[in-house]
Amino acid sequence: MWLVNLLNSFVRPEDTLYHLGDFSFARDKRDTRAIVDDLHCNDIRLFKGNHDRFEDLLWLKQECSNVTRVKDYEEIRIGDKSVVLFHFPIASWHKQGHGSWHLHGHCHGNLKPEFSQGKVLDVGLDNAFNLYGVHRPFAEEDIVRYMENRDVRINDHHKDYTNANHS
Repeated sequence: MWLVNLLNSFVRPEDTLYHLGDFSFARDKRDTRAIVDDLHCNDIRLFKGNHDRFEDLLWLKQECSNVTRVKDYEEIRIGDKSVVLFHFPIASWHKQGHGSWHLHGHCHGNLKPEFSQGKVLDVGLDNAFNLYGVHRPFAEEDIVRYMENRDVRINDHHKDYTNANHS
């Protein structure tokens, strides 16, 4: 109940809550449904984590009107930025060389620094504790502030197009 109360202290009914995996460790999906029912958010988007069963998440989407999407991977926009969402951290993602961002969970704030350079952020509660000293969800404003001074880092053969002269 601690986690539900924590999320409800930040999220409003009109917000969109992206949960990047490992939503519930409950063995009975009805217990997970009770968690969803207690959240004060009308748009919950769940991503499959390594501890989730995809069929259970799809069942939640069928049963709960506030679960609006169930995915493995999605690309969204925050302002003018392209953002890749996935449970796991990935070294190379779509439009990375153009300055896109990658948000992930899974690591509980323990990703080694050499793997967390560039425009990538672990948006789990444990990493929020590492960065802010409190467990809390990341708001869009937090993500924008975190990313604005981070360099584009390319981990494959593609190049950084953000500073290229396109004349």
